[in-house]
Amino acid sequence: MLRKEFLSGLTALLLLSASFCNAGTKTVYIDIVGEGKFEVIYHRALSNATGAVIAGIIGAGIQSGIEHGKDTEKEKELGPLISKDTWKTQFLDTLNAKLESKGFEAVWVENTKDINEGIVLHVYPGQYGFRMVNTTTRLVSAYTAFQASFANGGANKGTRQDKEKFYITNKNQHTYESLLTEDSPANSELEAVLNKAAKRLANKIIYSMEE
Repeated sequence: MLRKEFLSGLTALLLLSASFCNAGTKTVYIDIVGEGKFEVIYHRALSNATGAVIAGIIGAGIQSGIEHGKDTEKEKELGPLISKDTWKTQFLDTLNAKLESKGFEAVWVENTKDINEGIVLHVYPGQYGFRMVNTTTRLVSAYTAFQASFANGGANKGTRQDKEKFYITNKNQHTYESLLTEDSPANSELEAVLNKAAKRLANKIIYSMEE
């Protein structure tokens, strides 16, 4: 399913970028909308809707609130181990570096009204952090979720793609307790998954415009 969605999104981007290639432009205007939020999904991943079975919708709501509160406590525990602005410094810096390494001009903008011809990339930061990926072993992995959309710049501003969802997890798995140790891998694991996500997004742009 994920492969199908990826290919579908890539096909749409190929069609969109064809006009840019013909015009010989290699400029990508990057507009960041919002900020990434650090999050831990642990107790919520263990939920099996027991509250809904026992006490209906109200019970499920109470159960969900309790689990969310426990996850919030874990976020407070891990927070001091994560470098400030990790999403911005890792994801955005990697995106910028990857584009420029392939000869693209990456221009960061806050207002897309007065821009020249090129691709306008809108990035909508979502969540990044750790989530349980195996409820049997209770192991967790670093992950990030965000959305992105592409639009024509300059005179042809009418063409714009719908937002595409991205969800990336790191292959490494850890116990939650190991993330709290003195030599915690938490920050490096997050950096790795954010770099992976940024490169995936950059490659979609690069490959489509080189066709």
